[in-house]
Amino acid sequence: MEARSGECNNIILIGFMGTGKTTVGKLLAQRIGYRFVDTDQVIEQEVGLSIPEIFLKYGEQHFRQLEKQVIRKVLTRTGIVLATGGGAVMDPANFSFLMENGCVIALDASENTLWERLKAAKDRPMLFSDNPREKMKSLLEMRRPVYYKAHFVVPVDGKSPQEVVDDIIAIIEPQGGDEHTE
Repeated sequence: MEARSGECNNIILIGFMGTGKTTVGKLLAQRIGYRFVDTDQVIEQEVGLSIPEIFLKYGEQHFRQLEKQVIRKVLTRTGIVLATGGGAVMDPANFSFLMENGCVIALDASENTLWERLKAAKDRPMLFSDNPREKMKSLLEMRRPVYYKAHFVVPVDGKSPQEVVDDIIAIIEPQGGDEHTE
């Protein structure tokens, strides 16, 4: 069974690292009764290495190939909340596949919010650099235009994960129809 664009048979969370895709995804899945899947966790389980180890041993291109395979495998089913890696959407074929197989929701945060969340992280291979903040900024500038092509964009600055979930549910649940007038 394949979801047509605009139907939320699957909910796919995209966005930069540190926007809260995994945290929000788990809460959202619980609230709506879907199964939560995080592509990075699936890759780590299948390969038996952490994401930084995969980057170090095989490189980013190999990781992106694994990511593409996992996305295609997971989205053969419906009723999934999928949290993708921050760079998954940079492959146009991946982005199109995601857009065709669920409601794609980009979680968006300001550069300052992201830096506060990421500056102490030691497990983000895309930030391994002499100047991680500059690296983050340039990656964000490159990726954000793609994120903004999602079906919906949800800002996360200053919101708790629960508030972000509330925002997503307000977007995906059909409005009207259940209202009773006295």
